[in-house]
Formats: sequence, C-alpha cells, structure tokens
Amino acid sequence: MAVVLVRGTGDVASAVAALLCRAGHRVALHDDLKPSHTRRGMAFADALFHGSAELEGILAKRIRTLRDLPRMLRCGRALPVADGPFGAVVAKLRPHVLVDARMRKRAEPEVQRG
Repeated sequence: MAVVLVRGTGDVASAVAALLCRAGHRVALHDDLKPSHTRRGMAFADALFHGSAELEGILAKRIRTLRDLPRMLRCGRALPVADGPFGAVVAKLRPHVLVDARMRKRAEPEVQRG
C-alpha cells in the first residue's frame, strides 16, 4: 500500500485519486487555496471551498493544519485535501508516489523532485 500525493483537485485529479483509493493506496490531494475548476460538484475541489466533498462514495476533507495530514491519512475515513505550500506538504507526507494531475495546458511544470 503506497502513500500517494495527487496534485490537483479537479475532475481528472479526483478520478485518479478515487481509483488509487479503491486500489488500496493511501491518497492525499494538494491544490492551490482557490483553484479555478469549472466542474465543481464533480470533483474533490469542493473540499477546499466547503470543507468536504464526496465523489462516488469517497469522502475528502480539507485539512486545517499540516499536523492533521498524517493522522487523517492513517485514519482512512476521508482523503485529506491540503492547500498549504507544496514543499511543506511533501515534507510532512513523504509520499512514495507523486501524481501531477493539474491539467495545466500551457504552463511549464516546475521541478517537483528534490
């Protein structure tokens, strides 16, 4: 069972996170504080706006602080959704797998390894 960090909370990232969760992996999501997603209601992005979101029977909840992240991941009742600085989230979580599912059409991705 791998610890997976999915970047993004849009429809594609949510589908990836749901699939990985159903496969038995421990999944957390990360996105910007106020992401611009057009398909709200169909993605875990609503957790950033409303505190929680449910998609296909999987619950996701926004974490209050980075200290909540490992505890929520171990608990497994809801996928933790973080919006803090990406480097701090990676350092706290130490994921085995990083999936960038932000669907950034023209933006050059920053270096994510290190």
